[in-house]
Amino acid sequence: MKRFAAILMVLVLMLGVFSACGQENEPSGETSEPPTEPTSAATEPAETEPAGEEEPAAENTVDLMGLYTVTDPEGVEYDERVALYMPVLESDEHYADGCRYVFTVFYGLEGKGVYMYTVETYETEEQAAAYAESTGTAADGTAVVSESDASFFAAMESFIPDLDTYISNNMASGMMELE
Repeated sequence: MKRFAAILMVLVLMLGVFSACGQENEPSGETSEPPTEPTSAATEPAETEPAGEEEPAAENTVDLMGLYTVTDPEGVEYDERVALYMPVLESDEHYADGCRYVFTVFYGLEGKGVYMYTVETYETEEQAAAYAESTGTAADGTAVVSESDASFFAAMESFIPDLDTYISNNMASGMMELE
């Protein structure tokens, strides 16, 4: 019975993370286009390159629209990596907290989830720190980052059997694939 309660709690937490923004699917004039300039102090400043040359992104990192960069987890073998994002609309109650974007980066091996980052970006470091403190997660500049490993996916397997289902569920809640 305790195991069932623990799994149920994990499911509720996971659904909370996936719907952290509670975004409605009705248009509200907000655009889902990525911002044109980075707004996070958490991203590393770009080194100056000669005009016309751009440094390619490292293969082991995922740039989250210039707002934050995650590095592939060390020691985790994967054959699939999918990054999703969702802008937080003004109609969402989380918008008042300063949250502007939610990102999820999934790592999978043979169709099963093995690792996941959830990153919420805020307007200010103070807003990120306040939210992180209230949720028991970690703030990194203007981002609040949480991580889940293979044990999370294993615990959820009876509810969400594979990585494709996680991705589909997130896209059904309004997230879009980051290209």
